[in-house]
Amino acid sequence: MILENKDCIDYLKTLETDSVDLVLTDPPYAIGFDDGKGWDSQWKTEDEYLDWCKVWTEECARVLKPNRMMVIWGTLKTDTFLRHKLEILNKIPELYGQNEIIWSYNWGGRIKNNFARKHEYAWCYSKGKEFLFNADDVRVERKVKKNLRTGKEHERGTIPTSVWEKNNHTTSKDFCGWHPTTKNIELLERLIKAYTNPKDTVLDIFMGSGSTMIACNNTDRIGIGCEANKEYHEQSLERIEKLKVSTLDTHYE
Repeated sequence: MILENKDCIDYLKTLETDSVDLVLTDPPYAIGFDDGKGWDSQWKTEDEYLDWCKVWTEECARVLKPNRMMVIWGTLKTDTFLRHKLEILNKIPELYGQNEIIWSYNWGGRIKNNFARKHEYAWCYSKGKEFLFNADDVRVERKVKKNLRTGKEHERGTIPTSVWEKNNHTTSKDFCGWHPTTKNIELLERLIKAYTNPKDTVLDIFMGSGSTMIACNNTDRIGIGCEANKEYHEQSLERIEKLKVSTLDTHYE
């Protein structure tokens, strides 16, 4: 495990081209959701934010190995994340857009005058048309037990759809109260199992609370990355050590 307290662009410049097996990261969304710390509200305009995104996204594409996957979390609460896809990711020649992941959850506060927005997206882009996908490592139990055409029992589980329902509960071991945007560890584990093999290297340049590192430890992968905020960096190291041996129960809807 390598987790440095460093700016993401400075850190990426230290990595060799075609050196990581998966990029899995959750950048600031530029919606001001940072508990007043400034890391999600430091850009004066949307274009300024996207200019910054273009730099680190192109660097992530550079360090990613051919035929491997880049997964970037975001929100469509505004059009900014869609612009990231259309104006940046789609214009990197070696990247090919694949299925997006939608994380659906039903917890936390909500508005009272409309349907609650309780989901986030992850853009998935492969470096090259072909990419590693370990289907057997992520199969889930089938809701329909028999083949409707033949009537025979299915011999194994099914590959999940791209919509995943999983709540972060405040009493769970993976919940982190000191970081406002913690990703669910089990979701990260599924992505890591699908797109990498054991001992592969997973890169997260916005480590936040350390969830990606914990997911790497739980799946026998090598996690590397950085976190610019010194406080988060120190707390994430403590959290990673605390959750080094996972006792999480995996369950998806």
